[in-house]
Amino acid sequence: MQNLFFIQYHVKLIKSMAKSLIVGIITSSIIVPLLCAFILYDFLPHNFIYIWLFLHSFILTIRIYINTKLLSFLEDVYFEKYIQTYLIWSLVTIFFTAILYGLLIYLIYISNVPDPTILLITILILAMTAGSSFTLIHVFISFVLFVCITVIPLIIFALFHGGDTFFILAIILFIYLFLYTFLGYRRYVILRNGVFLEDTFKSIYDKSSNGIILIENGRIKDCNEAILNMFQYDTKEELLACKISNFMPKLQEDGTSSLRKMLKIHKLALDNKINSFEWMHKRKSGEVFWTEVVLTKIYLDGKVIIHETVREIGDRKRLEIAKESANKEIEVLNQRLIEKIEKEVSISQEKDRRLLQQSRMAQMGEMISMIAHQWRQPLAAISSTSASLELKASLNKLNNDIVQEKAQDISFFAQHLSKTIDDFRNFFKPNKIEMETSYDKLIVSVINIIGVSIGNKDIKLIQDLKCHDSFISYPNELKQVILNLIKNAEDALLEKQIKTPYIKISTYKEKDKLILEVNDNAGGIPEEIVKNIFDLYFSTKTQKDGTGLGLYMSKMIIEEHCGGKLSVINAEDGALFRVVLNKA
Repeated sequence: MQNLFFIQYHVKLIKSMAKSLIVGIITSSIIVPLLCAFILYDFLPHNFIYIWLFLHSFILTIRIYINTKLLSFLEDVYFEKYIQTYLIWSLVTIFFTAILYGLLIYLIYISNVPDPTILLITILILAMTAGSSFTLIHVFISFVLFVCITVIPLIIFALFHGGDTFFILAIILFIYLFLYTFLGYRRYVILRNGVFLEDTFKSIYDKSSNGIILIENGRIKDCNEAILNMFQYDTKEELLACKISNFMPKLQEDGTSSLRKMLKIHKLALDNKINSFEWMHKRKSGEVFWTEVVLTKIYLDGKVIIHETVREIGDRKRLEIAKESANKEIEVLNQRLIEKIEKEVSISQEKDRRLLQQSRMAQMGEMISMIAHQWRQPLAAISSTSASLELKASLNKLNNDIVQEKAQDISFFAQHLSKTIDDFRNFFKPNKIEMETSYDKLIVSVINIIGVSIGNKDIKLIQDLKCHDSFISYPNELKQVILNLIKNAEDALLEKQIKTPYIKISTYKEKDKLILEVNDNAGGIPEEIVKNIFDLYFSTKTQKDGTGLGLYMSKMIIEEHCGGKLSVINAEDGALFRVVLNKA
């Protein structure tokens, strides 16, 4: 209610009040004053009555003048700036009219008017205030001014007059004032919302980008500006003078009569059996165009009206036709694209296989030296055992126990050689089947291959294995990654001639992530090349014929084949490569 007691009321509300106010002016300034004067003529001084009636007549003249001017200003937009000023003057005259009734009540109080007469005057004034709900309610502040200033003196007089009857009367008047003001506010809100709703509808109706037509009994009753533009008519009067058949071709696309079909659709719309459809309309020039029509049955001024919304869809229809004609071409293009993608995917997969094979072949040279390291000790032991047997045979010192013991030694060393061959064969054996494995198994297998070679170069191999969970992946490919990371660390340590070199292999778990790290104390990777370390054919070992395939293939295996992540950072003592796999 914060804005109720300001005068910024809608022009339509002010106009409604001004139109109905003439009845209120006549009632409150002529009829009721004359009745009061007649009733009180024998009880009040005649001079006071004459003066009181004269003041009413004076205010009546002013109110009629102000109300007339207000109505004239409301009809002309040019004088809109004067509306608020004259509204204020109108409120002032209403205020003084109510004050005159308060003055009358005061004089009744001091003149010892009989109680029945007082009750009669009270009823007369209450009847007058009740009528104000029809004349003043549109501008709520005027209603509140008149009712409150008129009724409150009655309440005060009843309380000061004394007696049970007038005490009850005061309570009744107070309740009346409260309820009537509240109900008046409710009615004002309804009137105000109605005006705002009407303005909103009119704004939507007039400014809508879609055409709107109101149809009554098969004829156009009204339309908005968009319809005039759509059908190319200059004025609304010209359009409304036309028959409904003027706005459509003789036949629709399906060959049916436009007029008959439209009349049938209107009948269905009145029965709420149809809502929207596409329709061919015709402009004033004779051009036919496509529209989308939405029909709604509404009630206006107690009559059934068809509210028709019309929207041009020529562009959409052209697109639909173009789409239908292009569907086959798109299907052909899609098929060609699918074939091309499949071909490129096949080429990419073949490239990956070749790179993987190339990477493995690049490692095989290093593996041969590892095999030599792995075999050197067992072969030396076999050679030594064979020489021992030969010597004892030449000295005739062989016996069954010695032969059996030496044969067992030779068998053990041969099995060790066979196991070494199996490890290398399994490592390079192509296997694209996912299997259950663990970091522990993978590291043991790699250490069996590379451990002797690492040890012979005085590099300390540290294992800190805290993750023992099993997971499903490609074991041979993961072995190749671990081997690549260890060999890179080994090469860095040898190249920089670190005095106390070490390679540390760590595993641990973070939530559902399984992590393996390989780091060394070779000092790390220069910052300017860290971002390129996983690029294809990028290598820092050109003087050692590095291929640049190892880390590229390792990243591809981890991230594309195994769904994990391979990254590198420079730790405190050297480079740290981290492999992260998902347990699931």
